[in-house]
Amino acid sequence: MNARKVALECLLTLSHTSASITSVVDSAFGRYAIDGRERRLVNGLVYGVIRWQGQLDWVLNQFINPRFQLDARHRNILRLGAFQLLHLDGIPAHAAIYEAVQLATSHPRKSSSGRKTAGFINAVLRSVQRKSATLAYPPLDKNPTEHIAVSLSYPTWLIKQWLQTRGVSWTLAFCRASNQIAPLALRVNPLLTQREEVSQSLNASGVPATASKIAPDGLVLENRAITAFDATGDKTLKDVLSREDIYVQDESAMLVSHLLSPADAQCVVDLCAAPGGKTTHLAHLMRNAGKLIAVDVSAEKIGLLEKNCRRVGAYNVETQVLDATKADLGFIKTADAVLIDAPCSGFGTLRRHPDIRWNKTFKQVRALSEIQYNLLKNTAQHIKPGGILVYSTCSVEPMENEEVVQRFLTNFPMYTVENAQRFLPDVPQSVITPQGFVQTFPHEHGVDGAFAARLRKGV
Repeated sequence: MNARKVALECLLTLSHTSASITSVVDSAFGRYAIDGRERRLVNGLVYGVIRWQGQLDWVLNQFINPRFQLDARHRNILRLGAFQLLHLDGIPAHAAIYEAVQLATSHPRKSSSGRKTAGFINAVLRSVQRKSATLAYPPLDKNPTEHIAVSLSYPTWLIKQWLQTRGVSWTLAFCRASNQIAPLALRVNPLLTQREEVSQSLNASGVPATASKIAPDGLVLENRAITAFDATGDKTLKDVLSREDIYVQDESAMLVSHLLSPADAQCVVDLCAAPGGKTTHLAHLMRNAGKLIAVDVSAEKIGLLEKNCRRVGAYNVETQVLDATKADLGFIKTADAVLIDAPCSGFGTLRRHPDIRWNKTFKQVRALSEIQYNLLKNTAQHIKPGGILVYSTCSVEPMENEEVVQRFLTNFPMYTVENAQRFLPDVPQSVITPQGFVQTFPHEHGVDGAFAARLRKGV
């Protein structure tokens, strides 16, 4: 299987299932023997086509008769070809078109229809090559929703919502930043080493890394050649990522455990813990002392968490399988602090998960906000007086963030917000909102979008 055939298979799977892009690509790598260079091409093609799918379809539709119905296979072949023509400078146009035609003829129903389809694919892509630069998107000043949705490849409903809540400048900047490929960030385990030592070690291995500007235990890999595509095919980096003294985690996510500030806590509970990024971070900040109870809704998720805990030496973790929105949480009455890293839309992570934009609806986001509130409500009654409750998401949506917290505070007035600046004194001031919450954006801070609030129950 060459890279483009594997990429097409992944795109077809994504077109008719709800599986995540990460799981689909990883599954394909498990089935086929593909070397590092080809793996990076597969990843670049699949993630790129999904990221730019809205724009690609708009461009392609300029050269396809609207009465012509394309099936999923040929639509995705055209998307692959158009993506290479419009976004990959390193692939010659003739090669991109030729490979697309080869995909079209690789499994024809009939030889004659296969030849006819190949001619159609060739004609459309040559039109894209010759004429795409002359196409005019809907004007920004007259129709900002359609302009941004088409030119930057986002669903119309989401752009409309961002324009209403954030405005044109924010929406443009956020969408542009969220279309960039995120760098790879690593969290250093302070129980085993120091950040400077890991940085020196990585640089010596040919993997340039610099200290994070917002996370005190974070490193960022600088080499764009490595971070641009999936790095699991690169042996050097694969070896690095299996080290027990580092954990792959975005810098914004690292702030949450520091906000909880668990160093002196005897008991901490993480109620939505899998796959374990924040759990292992909390364990390291606790210096593996006291008790850390990690909870998630399925045994499979808890199994993954336990594996990650073993890999990085998080030894004070106990696990439980339960649904924290419904279960009796009486066991948390002795906890000094509780973390709710709530299930959310994930719109802050679009750089890493471009498929999310196409897989969520407003109705689903609203339903998530109810789940988030129910998590807070079910937890609040059990926290002891003086106890800490940290609520976090990887979303940028007010309805999942500030609105959930404000609703909670209205109904549970015994809780108050503690300003995050007290616990994150070295982060840029723009990371802390006027209400004292943590809020990061990729276009402002160069990290994933994330939100966190530290709440204390009155004595």
